[in-house]
Parts: sequence; C-alpha cells; structure tokens
Amino acid sequence: MSKPPRSLKTLRRQIDETDTQLHDLLMRRAALVAEVGVAKQEEHARVEVPVREAEILRRLLGRHSGKLPLGALVRLWRELMGAAIVMQVDFSVAVAVPEADPGIWDLARDHYGSQVPMTAYRSPGEVLRALAELRHDSGVIAVPAGDGDDAWWRALAGGAGDGPRINARLPFAGRGNARGRHDAFVVGRAANGVGDRTLFMLEMSGEASRDSLITVLAQGDVAAVVVQQVRGKDGSVALIDVDAPLAADDPRLATLLAGVGKQLVHVAPVGSYAKPLPPVGDAAPAAK
Repeated sequence: MSKPPRSLKTLRRQIDETDTQLHDLLMRRAALVAEVGVAKQEEHARVEVPVREAEILRRLLGRHSGKLPLGALVRLWRELMGAAIVMQVDFSVAVAVPEADPGIWDLARDHYGSQVPMTAYRSPGEVLRALAELRHDSGVIAVPAGDGDDAWWRALAGGAGDGPRINARLPFAGRGNARGRHDAFVVGRAANGVGDRTLFMLEMSGEASRDSLITVLAQGDVAAVVVQQVRGKDGSVALIDVDAPLAADDPRLATLLAGVGKQLVHVAPVGSYAKPLPPVGDAAPAAK
C-alpha cells in the first residue's frame, strides 16, 4: 500500500529544517575558508587556484543525482568560490567587453559570482595594462576568433615567471543564459597546479601559413589546435592550444613542432587551464 502524500505544511516545515542545516554548513564552510586564507598567507600560496576549483566541480558533478539541474549546482558553487576569494583577500577583476560581444561580461560574472568586484574595459590591451599596474588581480578576455591583428596573448610570453598567464577557459561547465557565443580566457597570476591543456606562443619567420601549421600539428603525438595566427612583415606569431600538460622543455613539444623546421624562431608558454566540461545543460544525471 502506497504511503499517503505529505501535506504542504509538512513539506514546507521540512524544507525550512533543511535550509537551516544548509545554512549551518555554509557558515562552517566559511569558517574553514577563513582558515585556508591564513594558511595560504603563511605558505605564500595564491588565493585564486583555478585548477583546484575545477577539481571541486568535477568531483561534485561526478557524485550528483536527483532533479537539481547540474547548471544550478555549478552556479551555486561558483558563487561560493567567488565569495571565498574575497573573504581571503582584496580581489577584483578586469573584463574586456567589446561592444560586439557583451556576453564576455556574463561569462566573467558567472565565473566569479556576485561578490567579486569587476570593471569593464574596452580592449584586451587595457585589461593587460590594468593587471600590469596591479589595479586588478585577474582579467577576462575573449578567446581570439580567427586571424585578427590583436595578438594580445603575446604579452604573456615575456617577463618574470610569476607574471600573468592564462589560467582558465570560460565557460567551464556550460553557458547557461549568458549572452554571446564566444569563450573567454582568464588571465592572472594563479600558479598553483597545472591544467589539462597548455597554451604556447610560436614566433615564425617567412611565409608559414595557418594551413601549413595545422598540418604540422596534426602529425604530432599530442593533439593541438591553432587558436590564432597573426602575420607581420617578417613572419608571424601563433597561439596554439595543446591537449596535454606540457612544459616548454618537454620532448613531446619539440616533436610536435619539428615539422615547422628552421622557420620556428621562438616558443614560449602563455598559460594552461583545466579542460572545460561538456555543457552540463539543465538535466541532472540518473539516480545512482
């Protein structure tokens, strides 16, 4: 015999009790975050650790069941992660928001949550300048589309080892209701952990074309794509995205680029990031 349905009054009371338990756990989490902040200061660790954030989301999504949409779960935890950062340090974000794609602001907002201060700038160059002048801690810039003339990522290949690098790609787990179609890179000084994918800048002399570079990369032992190539008077620079965590001296990188030959003038890493998940959509996985 089936159980009689519980009354609305009973269900609401149980929801209130559950909300109280959730609130207690959130306050407990906040207390732990405060301790983490102290530990990071003592160990001189970065506050923003995108690789660690990706690990948390992957673990939670892997154990999730029931009808709560996966996108909502990700949004809840992204809000907690953003709040955790500003609990530990004075932190702000610069966002390059082109007139043609205001959706980059949406991606930054969804990633950092409602508590992290964000400022809009007109161009990637302005964002990089703001980071260099320490006016902000991280920047969000659209992933280059096609072979334009703004190789802003080239600036990330020089300077000291703790200088700004690409450390995340947005969206990590689906676009939700964010406007636009373009992805974005997060640029910051987060250096804790290595992502699943690595970005390199290539400087090449002569007439190396995008098609020829794609052909070369297709012959390597690791998968790689050309994100952007910008031509100059004496050659070109290219941003490539390698599907592996590679250091600049990794022999797999040398093998990957061997086909470029003497045209290859210089190679430099410009960042790495955790591979985004397939779009999570609105449905939760089947109960386990």
